[in-house]
Amino acid sequence: MRRFHFAPPAILAPLLAAACTTLPQPAGGPPLLGTEWRLVAFESSKDAIGTIRPREDEVYTLRLAPDGSAAMQLSCNRGFGSWTSLDAKAERGSLQIKAAGVTMAACPPGAIARLPADFEHIRSFVIADGRLHLNLMLDGGNYVWEPKR
Repeated sequence: MRRFHFAPPAILAPLLAAACTTLPQPAGGPPLLGTEWRLVAFESSKDAIGTIRPREDEVYTLRLAPDGSAAMQLSCNRGFGSWTSLDAKAERGSLQIKAAGVTMAACPPGAIARLPADFEHIRSFVIADGRLHLNLMLDGGNYVWEPKR
């Protein structure tokens, strides 16, 4: 016949409390995986440039598909490429976007014409207050996006 030994309640209580505690989840918005965003502003780190907002006739969107592909609307042009992030399920982390191709329609000069060239300089992201902030390398500025409706 086997004898069972029970641990004293003083040892079991902290273990049971730890097992019932849930870990805090990140807050601040959705992960990057499978999201679509509309550009709100470019915030330059240079005071001479400041904050630039797209005009009403300019539409910039970015879709980050779960398969790693990226689709962009760049005013009257379209773009496609890929994206990678080890932190795609978090609210902040590293991010790289590679634009593989962009159509070349003759769009009127836009307020944020530099965006297609800046995709390759994005190094990190932060999702805060429901907005996606894409940060350029070397403090080159930030692109601020809101969820596309």
